[in-house]
Amino acid sequence: MRRIGLLTTALAVMVSGAVLAQGAVKEWAEFSDRTEHFTVNFPGEPEVKAIEYKTAKGTTLPAKVFSAEDRRGRYLITVVNYTSAPAEQATAREEAAAMERKKGAVKYDGQNDIDRVTTQRITVETNGRLILSEMMIHQGRLYISEAEVGANAPPPAQFQASLQVIDDDGVRIRYERDGVTRIR
Repeated sequence: MRRIGLLTTALAVMVSGAVLAQGAVKEWAEFSDRTEHFTVNFPGEPEVKAIEYKTAKGTTLPAKVFSAEDRRGRYLITVVNYTSAPAEQATAREEAAAMERKKGAVKYDGQNDIDRVTTQRITVETNGRLILSEMMIHQGRLYISEAEVGANAPPPAQFQASLQVIDDDGVRIRYERDGVTRIR
């Protein structure tokens, strides 16, 4: 009888461990990259991949993709370095927005701002998933944040609302209505 109790307990521990491993919740934490001048919340440490980004004019620019996943979805920040193509910076945000719109049925498309830097925010539905993206250009860098979650999942606000541009020392840059930069 005692043997059956031990066997049952051991089996329960193994099954619960497997269930926990499959549905493990990743801890969200602030991630900063001083080289690319941003900070954002990710579920766990993001994977970083260097890529080449092609502009609408055909210019190839260096970029990095920072990505992380959890059981709800996939979260990415793409940072494109436009410093070698200053003439293309004026259209960078709109070109990136046009590429996002092509991913599916546009559910929302409007301007917003992050710390008073104009952004384009787009929500696209595709294959039962939502892609929530926001694009902005700041000091020669194009930032594209993108969260892909199930269509019925709550919006990934912890990711979306956390993107901040930082200075060389890792301090948040915030512009005020008078055009003066305030460090916070």
